[in-house]
Amino acid sequence: MNTVTTYLARVHHMSNTLPIIKQIIQQMETHLHQRYMAALSYRDIYRARKELKLIKSIDSKLKKGKYILRFTDKSGIFHISHATDYEQKAEAYRQNTGAYIELESDPLWSVFDKVVYLLNNLRSKDHIRPWQLEKMMPKRDKVALAYLYFVPKLHKVIFEPFLLK
Repeated sequence: MNTVTTYLARVHHMSNTLPIIKQIIQQMETHLHQRYMAALSYRDIYRARKELKLIKSIDSKLKKGKYILRFTDKSGIFHISHATDYEQKAEAYRQNTGAYIELESDPLWSVFDKVVYLLNNLRSKDHIRPWQLEKMMPKRDKVALAYLYFVPKLHKVIFEPFLLK
């Protein structure tokens, strides 16, 4: 609701104290409550529990066998493969093309530190506002470098890959 009111104020130059905004917010809250907070039927609860149990069973079997489950690129099907198959494909591809080399150290944290330094520098010189700094600041627990993958396209993955080393 705060997002909607700030949007209306910033983009459409509407005051937060207008009665129409209070009415819109009230209608949105009512609609969202009816849509997403309604009680489930016993049949739906039973089905959801059964499906959760099935997913956990598949997950444990994949982890136990060191398999990877991914959603393929264009065909819309799942692809299951052993982790060593992906490693062999990656090694063969790197040797055949010579386009990739394995890094000896992880450059992620040096890049992360440079980004944080530059953002703080921009903020200290008043080139960006505090809310912009907050939005642009990377989260240490969510940053990652890109990896080399094959058959499935990672930007279209539905399920996280299951891999145990």
